[in-house]
Amino acid sequence: MHTPDFKKLAENLSERAHLIIWAEKDRIEVVAIVKGTITQAAMELADAFPLPSAVQVAAAEGEMILDTSTAARLDMSNLPEDCWDGLEEVNYGEHLVISTLGRAGRKYLALYRAVHEGKGDDLSALEGLELSEAELLKVSRWLREQSLFDHQRGDLLMEILMRLRS
Repeated sequence: MHTPDFKKLAENLSERAHLIIWAEKDRIEVVAIVKGTITQAAMELADAFPLPSAVQVAAAEGEMILDTSTAARLDMSNLPEDCWDGLEEVNYGEHLVISTLGRAGRKYLALYRAVHEGKGDDLSALEGLELSEAELLKVSRWLREQSLFDHQRGDLLMEILMRLRS
């Protein structure tokens, strides 16, 4: 997996930032921003789109592009609470904390992306998670309850679920 130089980003930051990223294959996206500390009983999240100006400036100075395309399409506050389970946190100095989504969060976003982008042909990210039928039902129920796709994508969702189930 390609990993951006977060140390360089941290050196360019003038204020503290805590980013939650989704790392998958060669793609890394910033999906949310943590306000406060992750050890609080209730973690307060903010959407990563748009990124705070201090993060944008630091990324530009480090010649980094921070992808926020999923955050631009989803309201992160509507993700299920268990989406944030299993975050792996790494500190990059005093100004930057990067938390990587665990399996719980990846399952929601990977199925959302497969349906939203119409990529039922490449399910490697979802297949790698080895989701149980109960997990597939839970994630697909979330997609439906949040109205995250139109009725025309329903066929694609069913096709994806059937392929993952077999």
